[in-house]
Amino acid sequence: MKCFIASVLSAVAFGLASIISPQVQAQDYPSKPITLIHGFATGGQTDLSVRRMAELLSKSLNTTVVVNARPGAAQTIAGAHLAQAPADGYTIGHFYQGAFSTTPLIQPINYKTEDLVPIIAWQMAPQMLVVRADSPWRTLSDLVAAAKSSPGIGFGHQGKGSVSFMAPTVFAGVAGISLTDVQFKGDSDLITSLLGGHIPLASLTEVAAAPLIESGRARALVTYAKQRTTASPGVPTFEQQGFAVPIQVPVGILFVPRGTPSPIAQRLRDTVKRLIEDPAVQAEFAKMKQALYYMDGPSVAKMIVAERSTYAPILKAAGLAR
Repeated sequence: MKCFIASVLSAVAFGLASIISPQVQAQDYPSKPITLIHGFATGGQTDLSVRRMAELLSKSLNTTVVVNARPGAAQTIAGAHLAQAPADGYTIGHFYQGAFSTTPLIQPINYKTEDLVPIIAWQMAPQMLVVRADSPWRTLSDLVAAAKSSPGIGFGHQGKGSVSFMAPTVFAGVAGISLTDVQFKGDSDLITSLLGGHIPLASLTEVAAAPLIESGRARALVTYAKQRTTASPGVPTFEQQGFAVPIQVPVGILFVPRGTPSPIAQRLRDTVKRLIEDPAVQAEFAKMKQALYYMDGPSVAKMIVAERSTYAPILKAAGLAR
């Protein structure tokens, strides 16, 4: 009888805990270190910006935020790790939207993208197509002429489905040329191969390309943006060079596993929003040539759906959809 009563009391206690736990967890959150996962190489520009955000979050949340880089497979390795994590707010992830909008259209992934929920976009990362300074190509028209006489010119990117892959691939289709994609884990590997002469084209983030351009080691042929960016006003867009390429600007987004208590997700969102609205933080990231950007979670989800609808027929027509 005593055992039975103890079992009943235990079950009741568990039931009550399950009812009040989200609120209690939110009040106590965080009570231990948080792991922040991303899908890029250690030491690259994304890694550096995420690590700085982790430091700021650590101070704001009065805990330690540990960055766990899981590079490769167009962010899907990192996505799989986050999808398998407990939905308690102690494992969160930084991703660009291509991992959810276009990558699943191209390659199989071993988790459901809907199991990861966007809570806030906090960063924008414009990208560009870059060549070495000694390259004979100075415009996209130069590249098109070269590719028509010698099909299969290679370009480096960071994973099929990523913006670094999509922009040159869609451009090639629009221009009627053939480019060969070469996948890398991050900007640093891409830069090494570009400068070493192993690839003639590199699809890089603007922040990674800037030091190469400023030092005279490289130049950009095009920016993957709707208009010239503030950081690189001398680099023209696709449209300005006569090519109608749909624009997909990478947006850095914080995700949590589905089922994370809403009060915890809200605290994370509010903390990040407060940080990116801080003038001191904005000035710091500006020095890093990083653009801070805000979009709420529901708007991010709508953006992902819209991009998937835009690119699905393009990828199908190009023979890239799985």
